Amino acid sequence: MSQGGSRYPIRPLCRLLGISAQGYYKHNYNSDETDILSASIVLYCMYIRGNDKLPKAGCRELYELCRQYFKDKFTIGRDRFYNILRSNNLMLRRRRYRPRTTDSGHGYRVYDDLLNTSPKFRPYRNGSLVVCDITYVYTTEGFAYLSLVTDAYSRYIVGYSLSRTLEVNGPIKAINQAIETYHHYGINIEGMIHHSDRGMQYASKAYTDTLKSNKIRISMTQTGDPLHNALAERMNNTIKNSWFFNDGNLSFEQASDAVRASIDMYNNARPHKALDMRTPVEVLTGRKMNPLMNYGQS
Repeated sequence: MSQGGSRYPIRPLCRLLGISAQGYYKHNYNSDETDILSASIVLYCMYIRGNDKLPKAGCRELYELCRQYFKDKFTIGRDRFYNILRSNNLMLRRRRYRPRTTDSGHGYRVYDDLLNTSPKFRPYRNGSLVVCDITYVYTTEGFAYLSLVTDAYSRYIVGYSLSRTLEVNGPIKAINQAIETYHHYGINIEGMIHHSDRGMQYASKAYTDTLKSNKIRISMTQTGDPLHNALAERMNNTIKNSWFFNDGNLSFEQASDAVRASIDMYNNARPHKALDMRTPVEVLTGRKMNPLMNYGQS
């Protein structure tokens, strides 16, 4: 029933239904406001999910970004928010696949595990622990190999490299970039723990010499259990499955550009539950500068 153009008068119907006309009009107004907010949420989530932003952002990330963007106008709870996403086909299905990249059948030294100790080592500041791993990326030219170096305290990806082969050059490029990142932000890394699997790339003399020359302590998993390098494994999954560069539709050069843009967006825009829904760059630098808050601004 509605006031304008209705052949059923509002007040008699309200009396028949046992509700006040004032209550009806208030509900109708609130429903309109809720509809406007719901539509705005859908539009903003579609903006966030743009290919050059966070195309596979999950519900938790979307909720936090909407809460920050709409501020006091964001008056709905998490369940209602999820229902809005679900009714607008904005829910995601995650694809899980873990290819093998570790070759531990080499003659290099396997260093002690300094992370999975008792009690377990916990990063206590930026630059106290980095976790590293290599993962596959599909391209039109075959597999490429993405080396990631992540600061465990801030979850900031401080170094990365996409290579055509599994040779040690890719991981060395990534760790050198990480060292430069820390120097750029004035973060002391002397005594920092570098944790990785015991694969040939990380155990090679060229790689370990790079770490030692920068006074970085070397830590390696002792078994093939992915839980012993769990954060690095999660980072692989997050970066590969939160953007579209791993669908096999890009050339190597295109994938390189997409990886660069994706990591930049991850570091600067994606809130983390483990960081109290802050972004990695905010924890690393103390500066809050999320580019997704610029939506609708000219």
